[in-house]
Amino acid sequence: MEKLRKTAKKRSPDNEKNARERILKAAREVFCLYPFKTASTRMIAQKAGVEHPMIHYYFGSKEELFYAMAEIMYNEVVSVQQSWFKEIKASSLEEGFSIFIDRVLDYAMTTPDALRISALNAMSIGNINEIPGYRFMIMNMASMKRVMEEGLMLKGSNREIEMFIYCFYNIMISFIGTRSLQAQALNMNPLEDQYRTWVKDCCMTLFFPWFKKILFGQDFREDQ
Repeated sequence: MEKLRKTAKKRSPDNEKNARERILKAAREVFCLYPFKTASTRMIAQKAGVEHPMIHYYFGSKEELFYAMAEIMYNEVVSVQQSWFKEIKASSLEEGFSIFIDRVLDYAMTTPDALRISALNAMSIGNINEIPGYRFMIMNMASMKRVMEEGLMLKGSNREIEMFIYCFYNIMISFIGTRSLQAQALNMNPLEDQYRTWVKDCCMTLFFPWFKKILFGQDFREDQ
């Protein structure tokens, strides 16, 4: 380890950054394929093309590496969440909600990593604290709730809004995080438009009536 530290000190800042980013990229790829408990730092080092002790030099442990990767993914999602809701108020309610679902699927279908990692680890842990970085999942749902409340002036109860977001997030974990399995069960290709359309139609059917309720509150009537 001391030898690696001396070697690392001789590297330029650009090389240091490059090595760290390669490790993070490799970690993301490995954790998308294996649950946290199964994935190893040796797998990640091999994928990144670095010596295994360099993982510990840059991140200290597998736990800290997972946390750093999860934080990056959280920041990526939060940075685009605001845009998901922009067109709801500018369109008719159903059209706006349809656009919202499209924006979510545009992102989730092309960047499914967080949902896939959530799905992979859901059955392998008994306590959420066993997986470092899982607090970002909670923070992501809290961020979505805040964006919705600030942008849409929701009138539903706090419990209803939280339940809507929690159920929506878990539907995305299932339909996108495990899309290969789900699509095959429907005799579809998970990468083709047919499956995406099915997911969107499902979300519109399940969540649009619920969305109207949290938007207008308990006094909402279908003829409004």
